[in-house]
Amino acid sequence: MKKLVLFDFDGTLADTSEGIINSHKYAHKMMGREIPSDEVLYSVIGGPLLQTYMNRFGFNENEAIEAVKYYREFYAKQGINEAQLYPGIKDLLITLKQNGIFAGVATLKAEKFAKIMSENLGIAEYFSVIHGIDANDKSSKADIIKRCLADTGINCTDALMVGDSIHDYNGAVEAGIDFTGVTYGFGFANNSEKKSFVTSAKELKHYILKEF
Repeated sequence: MKKLVLFDFDGTLADTSEGIINSHKYAHKMMGREIPSDEVLYSVIGGPLLQTYMNRFGFNENEAIEAVKYYREFYAKQGINEAQLYPGIKDLLITLKQNGIFAGVATLKAEKFAKIMSENLGIAEYFSVIHGIDANDKSSKADIIKRCLADTGINCTDALMVGDSIHDYNGAVEAGIDFTGVTYGFGFANNSEKKSFVTSAKELKHYILKEF
């Protein structure tokens, strides 16, 4: 029976904080807005961009759409290169492949960026599927997870979502798949109230092999 592990990108596979924060700063500057503190910008990593600009930064919908365009303009030129894999991630992906476990990416990052960054970081070959937010920024995390399941033909009972934020957890619950959180990323500081947590890629590897 085929098994699938879906990974969030930002804060789970790679530390992308530098590029994300710099892109937010550029967007705020271009919109003529006061630039939030690094602490505030760090806290929104992993969330859907359009909703972040509307709900966290107080932009109306048209302003948020424009801000997201500026964000992605900067990210495409510079932010995309400001990332590094977390220790042990590549070894984890190699081990999954050796054990016949499929891997994929389900991220709220723009899909084209997730694919380019996976190539640049040398991990694209280990993924059977990579899906991100749609062009209109309307997809939910659950929508993206379901696309990954449909493309791989793997049942939700044989899939696991790994992520670092509440968006990942809620998406997994809505899509009907199991969830494991990582505490080394941007969202979860501890294991309060959620299902299961690991503190490193090495620990995650042992957990997946034990479960699958």
